[in-house]
Amino acid sequence: MSDQEPLGKRMLDQLRNHTEPYQPEAWEDFEQFRTAKNRNRRTVLYWLSAAAVPVLLGSALLTSDMLARFIPATPIVTHKEKKGGQTNGGQTNAWHPRKPHAGISDNAVPLPFPQLSAESQESPGTPKEYSENASLGSRKEYSKKASHGSRKGHSKKGAALADTGSAEITDFALTNDQLPKANREQSAENINPGLLASRPFSFTIARFGKSYISLPESQTRETQPPHRSIRWGVTISQQSNRAAHTDMELNYGLGGALLVPFSDKIALVTGISGSKQSLNVQEPARLNAAAGSAQLQGVRYRWVNLEIPLQVQYKLKTFKKIGFTASGGLALQTSVGQAADYHYKTQRTIATFAETAGGPVLVSTQTVEELSSVTEDDKKRDWVVGSPLYLGLGISYQWQNTAVEVEPYVKYPLGASTAERLRLTTVGIQLRLTKK
Repeated sequence: MSDQEPLGKRMLDQLRNHTEPYQPEAWEDFEQFRTAKNRNRRTVLYWLSAAAVPVLLGSALLTSDMLARFIPATPIVTHKEKKGGQTNGGQTNAWHPRKPHAGISDNAVPLPFPQLSAESQESPGTPKEYSENASLGSRKEYSKKASHGSRKGHSKKGAALADTGSAEITDFALTNDQLPKANREQSAENINPGLLASRPFSFTIARFGKSYISLPESQTRETQPPHRSIRWGVTISQQSNRAAHTDMELNYGLGGALLVPFSDKIALVTGISGSKQSLNVQEPARLNAAAGSAQLQGVRYRWVNLEIPLQVQYKLKTFKKIGFTASGGLALQTSVGQAADYHYKTQRTIATFAETAGGPVLVSTQTVEELSSVTEDDKKRDWVVGSPLYLGLGISYQWQNTAVEVEPYVKYPLGASTAERLRLTTVGIQLRLTKK
């Protein structure tokens, strides 16, 4: 013992608790309590991990779906374009820039080498006024022909000008007075001065512009994949548990469903559902007890299932609005609240005797049966986790944005799925109503 005197009521209470006598089963009770506490902690962690899987998967799919919806793909269409002044013959006109629209600009630079028109060669003695009127008329006439010809030839030559651009060529006839000074000096050196006064000068100005030609749809836009929407809805199920020496008893469940399409034929089926389960086991007749003692007739187990399915659905065949599907996968399942009702039967025979001079005489016999039941719920708070295997075939009907599916299925547990470690097979049918 310590020579220091304890201070405070808390320390005194702790010392008083340690002075209690040791109970024989105290350590076993403590071990059971610690085991149950660890089991509950593992169960909570398991269900948190199981719930995180569909949440993360759904978040990733919704994010990718929103990105694909709000950021459409814009394919880039490239054209092989030739340089600004290059023509089909390989000759380049480097002295005039490329314009976005075809037309005649005020800053047009004439060709350095003049060309004489045919009319001017035939009539060298034409007066100056006649040459100006002729040049003005030729410009008007040619502009009308050019505009009319460009409308006709646009459809014919559009394919050829898709890469190189369109060109408008306009001929102008200018008199000697309208020529630039540099060209007049050069013409004076090369041409007879006697012909300058009456001979008009004609030249050509070419302007290239990129014409708009509609290309086929397949070349300008890529084929967008069909938009696959996530479907959600409700599920109603009816099932029965089967095992050896059992009577069929129907159970019902309700939950939510989520269908995430991966392709046109494959989809992930998940969600969460709850159901109330039961299993009615009848003891065989060969286990009958002796007369006068209690005989076990059967046991009825009751519990609650919580389930998160992780199944893959495949479309086998589709006829307009009707389709046939096959589903398979696992499910994260836990059971809780298990209770067992034990039914007993006791048979007793009552005999009536009468006393006579010769001794007791049997008068009558009567058999009495007494039925009793005992409920055991010591495992009601136990959580048991399992993973049943799921297989099903169904038929679906599509109507606008709503789909109705009827799917018979079979579930077989891989391991223990109840607190009593019952080995059972579940057969049922579910109705699934989903909407985009």
